[in-house]
Amino acid sequence: MKRTLLLFSICLISFGLTAQVVLNQVDDFQGGTTENWRIGGAGNASNGPINVADAGPSGVGDNCLQYTSLGSGTVASKMVFYSQNSQWSGDFTTAGVDEINFDVNVQTNDLNLRIAMQGTNGTRICTTNAINVPSNGTWSNITIPIDASDFSIVSGGGDAASVLTDVFTIRILSSSTPTWANADIISAVIQVDNILASSSLSTDEFSLAKTEFTISPNPGRNKLNIKLPSSDGEMILEVYDVLGKRVYKGLITQLESSVNVTNWKSGVYLVRVSNNEIVQTKRFIKQ
Repeated sequence: MKRTLLLFSICLISFGLTAQVVLNQVDDFQGGTTENWRIGGAGNASNGPINVADAGPSGVGDNCLQYTSLGSGTVASKMVFYSQNSQWSGDFTTAGVDEINFDVNVQTNDLNLRIAMQGTNGTRICTTNAINVPSNGTWSNITIPIDASDFSIVSGGGDAASVLTDVFTIRILSSSTPTWANADIISAVIQVDNILASSSLSTDEFSLAKTEFTISPNPGRNKLNIKLPSSDGEMILEVYDVLGKRVYKGLITQLESSVNVTNWKSGVYLVRVSNNEIVQTKRFIKQ
């Protein structure tokens, strides 16, 4: 019995060490799973989100997460799903994550999407302002700011800043007002893809530079082509996988360059171009 308990404790500790949000991590659902996104209660097994092949924004070969809320007042009646004690837990502030960006496709009824979080101290917060996504059946990209000032306290004695440094659960939900458990009862279908832990700092700095690089083809199989609008000395090129691990680093010394990606695994990568003054990150899908 002692040996079993010890082994169980070690497993819990190991899991806790890996459950930490990382800047630029992406859930792209290319592995065929829900990547720990689920719903609670009795419907967790049969009514939760599913992984759908060939339905993502890039079409064939691009998987996405799909969830259907039934609007019936029973299990799965509300548009809310969550990730708990997994890759979306931990210290968002230290990681530099102040935005959640993702692709979304809504059907049946319009949704008012928000991010809600619960800290390990039990305090629950929800973004004050919702992003309205129309049910037009087309993909769009949205960004939900998650700085402490973007949240309303839903319950608990802590504040938003304390929750963001020690997140236990994160929810994506649709509600007309900030909430945790009282999301709107609604019949709707949502598809989400490429859920990205991002930073507004990178975007703002690069916007000030009034320049933007492009990548092609995207999606691509063999080459990642990078084109700069102007040349101002050397630029650093870095590419990260969905876990935040850097898979490539090099220098760009001319307006156009390319990287051989033939041996890279299929999925979403973050391509970052920077120097001492500017930085920008774009998503690249390897087929």
